[in-house]
Amino acid sequence: MKRGRKLNEESLRVLNVMREAGALSLYDFTAMYMKKEIPWDHRNIFLKLYNLKRSGYVQKKEKNNQSFFHLTPKGKLRAVRYLNLKRLKMKKWDRHWRVIVFDIPETISKWRHYLRNELRALGFYALQESVYIAPYPVTGELDQLLKEWNLRKYFRYLTVSEIDGEPLLKRVFGLK
Repeated sequence: MKRGRKLNEESLRVLNVMREAGALSLYDFTAMYMKKEIPWDHRNIFLKLYNLKRSGYVQKKEKNNQSFFHLTPKGKLRAVRYLNLKRLKMKKWDRHWRVIVFDIPETISKWRHYLRNELRALGFYALQESVYIAPYPVTGELDQLLKEWNLRKYFRYLTVSEIDGEPLLKRVFGLK
């Protein structure tokens, strides 16, 4: 896969399977295929994992003469984005807004810029540079990633029932 190229639906599903199961070996994937838990055979899984590894979404580690594949932080975030966007499309709005507020120090400003882009990709709308809003619940997976990256202490989540400028936000998210 070339840099910047979008992942296809099957590769995103592989990332999601890995997110749910943790580290997996080719043997684990084969067992899942035999139980009809996943639709891809050994060869297709190998090719998908190879492409995901080349793109930086998956890393391979050897243990006891067996290869295990783990999601990288980039892969975890991509899996969360995929899962969250699927959930957003399926949910009915409960008339509450989810607001994320963060204040990331200047010493780690590269994370601030990266997370702003990722929040937009997850379907959030920027109210201000460090305040984002969405009409659906924030996923626990995002919170877990923030903890793994030691960034959770800079974030606050709010659930609000009223906000000024609501007509604009409803248009932005296509709500009635």
